[in-house]
Amino acid sequence: MTIRSMKMTAGASLFAAVLAIGASLPERQASAQVRPVPREGVAFNDVVTQRVKIESADTESRTVAFTLPNGQLLILPVADSVKNLDAIDDGSMATVTYSEVVTMLNLRQKGPGSQLARKDQMGQTPNQTDVEAGRFTLTVVGVDLTKNMVSVIDGRGGPVRTYKANSIAKQDMLKKIKVGDVVIGMTTPLMITSISPAR
Repeated sequence: MTIRSMKMTAGASLFAAVLAIGASLPERQASAQVRPVPREGVAFNDVVTQRVKIESADTESRTVAFTLPNGQLLILPVADSVKNLDAIDDGSMATVTYSEVVTMLNLRQKGPGSQLARKDQMGQTPNQTDVEAGRFTLTVVGVDLTKNMVSVIDGRGGPVRTYKANSIAKQDMLKKIKVGDVVIGMTTPLMITSISPAR
């Protein structure tokens, strides 16, 4: 093969490579522009009282690590008003009251189909990632637009919790949901306000 034919072959290969790259650029640019849809949500303040297992209670830093009945491990600061922290033993059971923020994310399912989704979740072991993140499903069991209140129950059962929509964003959310809808909830625990050895 002569030098000239080698140059022509190399030139043709280079030209083909440039064409291939050029043809694939629009696809790459299009895929780069794809963005996940952000989850919109509204937050409600809540207070929870649970019987938990104390993993450790640190009187110096005033923090307590404890495991909830669902297996979620929380490490929370203890309010200055709590005076009996030194009476809580590591590894013991205790009754803890703590504040948290419950965020209801945009609707996952609506109407009759959501009732089937709830039935599917009943009795199932929650996903460990969901437990660690404090993520769960809520079924809407009541909406009172005159009082701006919504009542929900955890997808796996438990007590009905009622939240008041005290902002425009929350009140707008109430207008979009109805009994039977399933929403995704997220909890953000904040602070222990009461702790006592379990009896």
